[in-house]
Order: sequence, then structure tokens, then C-alpha cells
Amino acid sequence: MERGNLEVQVADIFEDLPVIETDRLLLRKMQMGDASDVFEYASDPKVLHYAIWPAHKSIEDSKLFINSVMDKLRKYQVLRWGIVHKADMKLIGTVALFNWIRKQGCAEIGYALSSKYWGCGYMTEAVVAAIAFGFDTMKLNRLHGKCKVSNLASARVMEKAGMEFDGLLRQHKFEKGLYHDLKVYSILKSELSL
Repeated sequence: MERGNLEVQVADIFEDLPVIETDRLLLRKMQMGDASDVFEYASDPKVLHYAIWPAHKSIEDSKLFINSVMDKLRKYQVLRWGIVHKADMKLIGTVALFNWIRKQGCAEIGYALSSKYWGCGYMTEAVVAAIAFGFDTMKLNRLHGKCKVSNLASARVMEKAGMEFDGLLRQHKFEKGLYHDLKVYSILKSELSL
């Protein structure tokens, strides 16, 4: 099985994270000016019901999150784009590629979206764009994502993006005082039909 170009330059990818444009969205580097938009969805009880991170209690929490995003990008740890809704130029969520194991050609995808934009296909649009970046630019062979069993919408996003259900990780995540089962979905480069 061909492994593709493993000589992809990690520094080039992280230091020059491109803007990705889709029909309705821009995926771009996050910046401190995004703090109020991040706070809007990161403090929303509807979003927090499925989130694995704690609620943002103030705009300062959102600024700390953005600083963390920038730091992880500088340290070549996580590629995270802010998702901007082109019609109103508002940041409505994030999509990230992380846990990249170059020698294995695999990584993980994660995402969050403002509840005001749920049910319109925006998250699938962003995930499809991130998947394409992973296979085309990062030279991945496999990309996977996880969601809580109760998060039917997140599972549907992965299915609509072409990912297949791999199985269940029982009590895999301890968060907010409870153990949670997680569904795992994946897609292989050979299955890509974008």
C-alpha cells in the first residue's frame, strides 16, 4: 500500500495555515478579535451539553482559549481553524486536526459550532474541507473523529462527510463527573469521494 509523500514539511503547514474557502464559509486562523464570537457559543448551554470542555464563564475564558489555540499552532500540535460564516463574517465555530502521527499517516478531527447555525449543513461543509486538507496537504492515510453516543448530530456530520462508523469506545472519556461512551468514525484516503 502506497504511503504517499511522508516528506511533507510540518513547519510549512503549521506556520502557513491557509485560509480555506467553501461555498458559505471561510476557515482561517483564529485571532484575539474572535473572543466575543467564541464566548457566544462556548457559554451556550446547548453547545455545552455535548462539549468536552468547560463552559466559558467570561470573555477572559475565550481569550485564554484563543491564546491556547495560537500556542498549539506555534508548537506544531493542533491545526485549528475558526469557521467564519461568509454572509455575516461572524465566527461561528472551529474545526481542528490534531493527534497527527506522521509515520502512521493518521490524525483526528474535532469541531464545535454555535447552536444558532445548527441544522444548516455548515459543520459538514467545514469538516469536508478539513478532511480534504488532511489528505491533500498533510498526506494522511486515515482520519478519525469521536463523539458522545448521545450526540446524534455530530455522528451525522461525520457520516455526511463520508466517514464510516468504526465502533464504540466504552466509558472512554471522563468529563463533568461522568464516564462517557464515544462513537468513533473514520475515513481512509482510498475512500475519499470529495
